[in-house]
Amino acid sequence: MVIVPDEIPPQIELILPDAKVVNVYSTATVSENMIDILWVIAFDGNTGIQKWIEKVDGFVILRNGEASQLLPQLTNIPANINDGDTIVCIANVDRNPITANVTLSTISDCFPISGSDGYFGPKGYYTGGDFLPMYGAFRWSYTSYICEMERAVAKIQVQMGTSVSDVTGNFTADSVFYKVLNGAFAGRIKPASPMQFVHCPDTISTDYLINEGEEYFMLQKTNVTEKQSNIYLFEYPTANTDFRGKQISDAQFHPDRQHLMLYKKNAPGDTTYYRLDFYDPIAKKFIDTKRNHHYLFTINKVRSEGYKSFNEARLNPGSNIEYTIRIEDNATQIISNGQYAIVTDAKADTIDFHYNSANNNIYSFVNARFQVPQADTLWHQSTLNTITVSPSNRFEMVTTALTSTSDPIQIRVMSGASGTVEGVLTFRLGNITHKLYFRYHGPVS
Repeated sequence: MVIVPDEIPPQIELILPDAKVVNVYSTATVSENMIDILWVIAFDGNTGIQKWIEKVDGFVILRNGEASQLLPQLTNIPANINDGDTIVCIANVDRNPITANVTLSTISDCFPISGSDGYFGPKGYYTGGDFLPMYGAFRWSYTSYICEMERAVAKIQVQMGTSVSDVTGNFTADSVFYKVLNGAFAGRIKPASPMQFVHCPDTISTDYLINEGEEYFMLQKTNVTEKQSNIYLFEYPTANTDFRGKQISDAQFHPDRQHLMLYKKNAPGDTTYYRLDFYDPIAKKFIDTKRNHHYLFTINKVRSEGYKSFNEARLNPGSNIEYTIRIEDNATQIISNGQYAIVTDAKADTIDFHYNSANNNIYSFVNARFQVPQADTLWHQSTLNTITVSPSNRFEMVTTALTSTSDPIQIRVMSGASGTVEGVLTFRLGNITHKLYFRYHGPVS
């Protein structure tokens, strides 16, 4: 609807799409959607010059902590805004940013982020329950004023798998804790390509223990809290960069790459240690730590006792423990359990496609396949392999299962799906689930 001057001024709505992943994993928390302080900045659509900036306290935001939040009516809207202006929303940065003469290219310098108590100096990470830094931007139009927010950090968790084979006999969620080493020293609020990060100062000659003095626990630990199980790290090209910013191979182990260190208590014996790396066993490469991604480490097998010293474990690949990393994000292209994977070519969180009268209401808007380590290695024929779509009264699947080749995934748009209709494809392969969101635009008789 077009807003005319004598109507109520439009309000900006914040959308936090990562909350959709609640349907995929059960550990998302309200605090990951909470806003403490939000800055709204308008830039002229023609010149890029800052027009105005407003500060919004979290307590006046409607539905704060939910996936969709509504800002109060801002004093500069609609009097000081035009179609085509760029609106930037920045949440949970340091409390005293530089607000005068901000440009689109200097946003990260003016609005620094540095960790959960970053108001008093760099810390390098956030923990469960903290206000997480977020960034969003959109082009203002009197027919659309929705801003999708993206967290500037990655979520890290560790859990025990089901029926873990453990030769030590005492590797449990209550006997093991972990810490993170060699991550980014600080982050940048605005997304950039290539990603921007701050590596550890060259003056630090040994491993940078991100959360020194703090212990983190697996999700199954008795009475574990959000603060104890969730750590949020700044994005970092950990695939090919060590903690000092030096280039390393993404296909070879390197002790100075970001990793987790597990500590297993063996009282009355000594603690033993296990190293976990951010590694994709399908591609056989180490992976980056990306903003707004959830990295869930799952312990599947414990093949031997851990190393007897911290340093020995740090210097060696984690060959005595079997684990997988599951990356939870709507835009992630590979979802793997370490044995096989769902691979899609989706380029966005939500894919838009439009009505075309020539195709009999059958559409393909993404390609997908399954992937196994070797072409002739398949799982049992009874392994679950399905693709479903919802809402089922508006769409139905033409393609119902994945193959080993990257094929178009087709759906049929049914009668009644006129205008703009949102939907979701759900891929299930064995114990892997992946959701892909889409919007259909157009008439159907």
